[in-house]
Formats: sequence, structure tokens, C-alpha cells
Amino acid sequence: MLRKLLLIGCVLLFMAAALPVTNATAQEGEIAYAWTETATNLRTGPGTNYEVITTLEIGVQLQIEARNADTSWILLKGENGLRGWGRTRLFRLSENVQLRMIAQSDEILNRAEVAAAAPPDAVRPPNVSGTAPLNAPFVPQISGSVRAAMRAVVAKGQAMGNNIRVFSKVGDCMTDHPQFLNPFAWGQYNLGEYGYLQATIDYFNVKPRDDVGSSWDAGSKAAHNGFNSSAVRETQWADPAMCNPDERPLACEYRLNKPAVAVIMFGIADVLVMTPQQFYRFMRNIVDDSLAAGVVPLLSTFPENPSVPQLSRQVNQMVLALAREKNVPIMNFADAVKNLPNGGLESDGIHLSLPPGSATDFTPENLKYGMTVRNLLVLQSLDVIWRQILN
Repeated sequence: MLRKLLLIGCVLLFMAAALPVTNATAQEGEIAYAWTETATNLRTGPGTNYEVITTLEIGVQLQIEARNADTSWILLKGENGLRGWGRTRLFRLSENVQLRMIAQSDEILNRAEVAAAAPPDAVRPPNVSGTAPLNAPFVPQISGSVRAAMRAVVAKGQAMGNNIRVFSKVGDCMTDHPQFLNPFAWGQYNLGEYGYLQATIDYFNVKPRDDVGSSWDAGSKAAHNGFNSSAVRETQWADPAMCNPDERPLACEYRLNKPAVAVIMFGIADVLVMTPQQFYRFMRNIVDDSLAAGVVPLLSTFPENPSVPQLSRQVNQMVLALAREKNVPIMNFADAVKNLPNGGLESDGIHLSLPPGSATDFTPENLKYGMTVRNLLVLQSLDVIWRQILN
């Protein structure tokens, strides 16, 4: 019964987090955000007859300052001070926005003044086919360039106060699950032929902070049923009891636990609500945020959604391309489970399959289930990162 409830809850919360709701009223003082749904022009005024200030790529987040009389255009502000008018229908709005409650404006901007602000990073997503094989090892192979880049990140993190024996979890319902890594903290596991991994369990078995047992069973503020690669950077999904006002879930998690590594996986739900180009932009933001916080991002491909196989393959190819671009470690979970029964997924094609017993009992029979394989691969990947990057 608990297993059934977890699956149902995951689906319901995924729907709530993934779909934008635009009929709610913004609370007083709350910041309203918009994200570009396609390549979008910002203009000096609310109409196509006004000058173009800059063109934004997919997935750029901006703050909504105002709107025109009929709400067809919104005045936007970027993190770097860039301002401009955008056509409302080209943006996804945060769930708290009712546009007619936003202040109305007829301001016409001076292009020479606002164009001086640097536009958001305009990196174009890679061109991927959605049919080529993933061609990556299950467990990260740490090349010389990855080792050098990630050791620099670790050194930066230590200077910022990060704990070299702590990792964080970042993801959706596949990550926010009691059987994902948690039993390692509770002593409820059987390594079987993988006994050498006990040292890795011991290494990360330290308290990130006083009220948390260890990284293995820490409840991450950046992992939740229903999260996707966009939601983890949206302030409205942050835990108000633990996170600062206007703090994103990812930033909140990194501030609270000060990790050296983040185990990151999105995709299985993302492919149902966004384009591969949007996913790439959102994931790139997550990686950039992690590197800026002195955190090594351990990326992962995801089990490909059988309802959209080509789209899933495109997104997984983008994850691999992003890892190469940023010189970060990558775990090829998709290939590790593709030959398991139902591709390592439950019959719904979204949730990882679970063994009858513990998903940290590494018997040959249990390793036919998606969650068990993920626990083993993450443990092996952390072992590689500990020995080759953190040491």
C-alpha cells in the first residue's frame, strides 16, 4: 500500500509542479517570474513596432515588472539589469501570477541605455538526433581534464566552507524516495560482491548539519516529488520553513548542507512538459549554479520514457553533451537499465521499479530492478569521485 501511495503521490505532485498555473493572485511583495518558451525578442515598448533590444534563448528566467493595458505584453527585468518588453504568449509564467494584478505601465525604454546591459548567456543547445546510441560508460570515467576542472571546483568550495565529505541529492520522485540511498545510513544494506564500496559509505556517513544524520538519508531541499529541471530553480517551490525569502530550492540546499558533490538527475518527467532545448537550458543553469557554489555536479542520464522514446533519447544526448561541455562527471544510468524488465521502470513508464525487499540489497535478483541498479551505480560513481577528485 505504501508503495502504491508513493507512486500516486509522485504523479500528482509532478503534475502540480510541471504545469504553469496563471490564475492565482500573487501575494503582496512576491516576485513574479517568466521564462522564455522560444527564442524571444525584448523590445523598447509593448509592440512589434518598437526597437529590438536583444534576442533571448529558450529557458531564460526574468522578473515581471509590469504589463500593458490588455496584458498582451509584459515588462521584464533580467538578473544582470537587462530590461525590455516581451510578448506575453511567448513566456511561461510562474504559478503565482495573475497578470491583471500586476502594475500597468506605458514606459518606453531608451534602447541605448538598456542595451548596455549584457544579455543572458546565449548558448545554443547541441543539435542531437534522438536516434544515436548514448555511448558512455555506466560509471564516470575521470579524464585528466575532468579531474583538473573538478579539483579546482572542490578547492573553491572548500574556501566557501563546503564539506568535502558531504553530497546532496537533486532531482524528482526518483530521487525523493525512501529507497534511494537512505538505507545506507540506516545499516539496511547488503553489498554482496561489492564489499569494496563500504569505504565509500563510511566516507560520506557524516552529518551535514546538526539535525541531519548523513548525506545518505538527508532530506534534500532540491529533490521532491514533482520537481523538474525548471522547478528546482524556481523560488515558489522552495521550502518556506528552511529557505530564505526568494531563495531557489537548489541554492537553499547548497547553503544548508554545504556539499562537495551533488547527485543530479532529471528527465523522465521533463520530456512530457518541455522541449529538449528548454531542458538543456535548465540543466545548464543547474550545472552553472553548482559550479559557482563550489559543488561537483554528478550528472546522470535517465531511463528513457517508453511513451516518447526519441524525445527521451534527444534529452539524454543533451545530458551527455552538457557533461562534455562543462567537464563534469556523468553516469550513464539509461544504458545500465535499458535491458532490465520494462527498462527498469514500473508499468506506468515513469517510476523506477522496486524489488520486493530492499533496493540496497545487491543480490543478482534485486539487480533486475531500476532502483537497485541506481543505488549501486550512484555508490560506485561516488566512490570514483571520492578517490579521483576529492582525495
